[in-house]
Amino acid sequence: MKAWLVRRKDEGTATVVFAETRGKAKQVAMWYSDGFEDVGFCDIEATRLPEIDKYYKKGKIEMDWDNPQDRIVLVDKCGFRCEYVDLDLCDKCSAREYCGAYEEFIDARGEEDDT
Repeated sequence: MKAWLVRRKDEGTATVVFAETRGKAKQVAMWYSDGFEDVGFCDIEATRLPEIDKYYKKGKIEMDWDNPQDRIVLVDKCGFRCEYVDLDLCDKCSAREYCGAYEEFIDARGEEDDT
């Protein structure tokens, strides 16, 4: 099974799904992924992620943001991040050490303290 980064063309909504073809990856996103239920087939783009293929398990259709191991892969290998930084949530996040948003927030906060 092949991994695909699937995105809405008009915004930042994205997921990683497993499917045999680009078209099937778009269909999987439309049927099973939050944020794609009202999107037309032609308004979705799918890009191969061969380095994520190894995370496929029988019956798995999508990488799960709520699964701590999947979250690490999504952040570290796919560049995913939260929309905003919440330090309380970051402290508990399995992917914190891989998160660019967290690092940028901490760095910016340090610069504010210096002024």
